[in-house]
Amino acid sequence: MDFGLLYELGVPRPWEPRSEYDAYWNALKQAVEADRVGFSHVWAVEHHFLSEFSHSSAPEVWLSAVAQRTERIRIGHGVVQIPAGFNNPIRTAERVAALDILSNGRVEFGTGRSIVGKELDGFNIALEDSRPMWREAMELIPKIWTTDGPIAFDGKYTQINGFEVHPKPLQQPHPPIWSAGTSPSSFTLAGELGAGMLAFGTGLGTDIVGRRIQEYQEAFARATPVGEPNNNVGLFMMTFCAETDEEACRIAEKPFAAYLDRTMEHFLQWGRGGDLPPGYEWYAEASQKADKLAARMKFDYLFENGMILVGTPDRIVETIKRYRDVGVTQIITGTQFAGIEHEQAMGSIRLFGEAVIPQLAGADVVASTT
Repeated sequence: MDFGLLYELGVPRPWEPRSEYDAYWNALKQAVEADRVGFSHVWAVEHHFLSEFSHSSAPEVWLSAVAQRTERIRIGHGVVQIPAGFNNPIRTAERVAALDILSNGRVEFGTGRSIVGKELDGFNIALEDSRPMWREAMELIPKIWTTDGPIAFDGKYTQINGFEVHPKPLQQPHPPIWSAGTSPSSFTLAGELGAGMLAFGTGLGTDIVGRRIQEYQEAFARATPVGEPNNNVGLFMMTFCAETDEEACRIAEKPFAAYLDRTMEHFLQWGRGGDLPPGYEWYAEASQKADKLAARMKFDYLFENGMILVGTPDRIVETIKRYRDVGVTQIITGTQFAGIEHEQAMGSIRLFGEAVIPQLAGADVVASTT
């Protein structure tokens, strides 16, 4: 298995003059430590207008700094909000290629479209346009990377009339392409396009994850790939590793519950009233379930049902094995949440790398001594 970290660069109030500075630089130190102890990937999201939750509006800048300070870890630029309303696909292709060059060919390209009302409204994107914009960019960006000479593309949202686009990525034919999503249809669509799947695991459990991965693999078998096929499933899970379960729970309980509440606030708002476009009924269902389970879906429920990775290395290993057995190929951990101190996060990353990864990733994964 592969093991990654995900950064949203949250900055909780009250804000001090250096609050954002500390969030960025502490995350950078954690990524360097993750590289040293054997993590394979570090991911950074793109979000806009989500005060406190995520101040990562230019992740490629932070990832460039990560690339210059690490040696082995893959640079997960994801998700990039690739609809043309957020980022012109030409500019996305240029930026990701430049990052691939500066990282010596370590970039992973994660794509998304956003379902957050603030983000869509702030960039004047209609909800019903976000997926078609994303789909068009998924076709165009690999075409830019793999075409020598002038490019012609006449899309609904983006046009290129015979221009050459530079630079090209170092990796050939291009960096691995991933698609992020939460709804069942997202798994099928990622498979049909031959892209890797980036999923949010908290609250789902192995049975649901397994069913969705089966749907993904069935779709992948009939794929018409937009680029080089990438048959992998990454699963994001809130994670804290400590010497005892009691210590891990004590540190993680309140920060994890707060993060889950904020996630529901931002990403399930479509289910809390108003008309939904066809195909978005899943959000209403998920939101209603979240409201009904709010009292239960607290930390103890997630912990007891293996929906978060919290506890000793041995406990975490046993939980990860269940997800591995249903087809997950990368566990993407999240630890840098409000309420968890930087040194606590460093300790969790270090123990995870030294005591969890070697049991699951293979004998060739060892921590560096430098």
